[in-house]
Amino acid sequence: MRFLAVLAAFFALAVPALADDADPVAPVEKIMQISQGMFKETDPSGDDYFSDKWMPQLFSQAFADIARKGFAKAKENDEPFIDYDPVLGGQDGCQPKDLTISNAGPKDGAFDVVAKFRALYCFDGSDNSFSETHFKVVMENGVAKIDDIVNIIPDADPISLRDVMKSYFSAQ
Repeated sequence: MRFLAVLAAFFALAVPALADDADPVAPVEKIMQISQGMFKETDPSGDDYFSDKWMPQLFSQAFADIARKGFAKAKENDEPFIDYDPVLGGQDGCQPKDLTISNAGPKDGAFDVVAKFRALYCFDGSDNSFSETHFKVVMENGVAKIDDIVNIIPDADPISLRDVMKSYFSAQ
């Protein structure tokens, strides 16, 4: 009888965790939480989207492989690999506010998860418009992982982080 109680408790705790792992919005919520910590005006966190802590949890294996290879090569060459914040879509920004995250549904074999936020409000003379970043989220072994980050720039072509990373190698 005790075994059944332990087994029931295990499944009661495990099933919600598995459900969250398969939610395409979950890795985007986490990366936006990291971003908010990184851009706090007082006591910003030292977190990094591409750290050994977050890379395997948030990103697909294919994305992580390209990123690790690029960061290693950039370190060898003493140069930046990614010279902007790919989540906020710029070199400078403020702690994201008025954040909304929504699953726009399937697109090109992945989920299109959209984050909209204000990230330039802390600069003098800046407009208070929303920034928009799309996250291509794929399922790997039942776990939602980010496979690309695409910044939507008004009056310009979208910027895919995967394309930026690949172009680093072709420019070498």
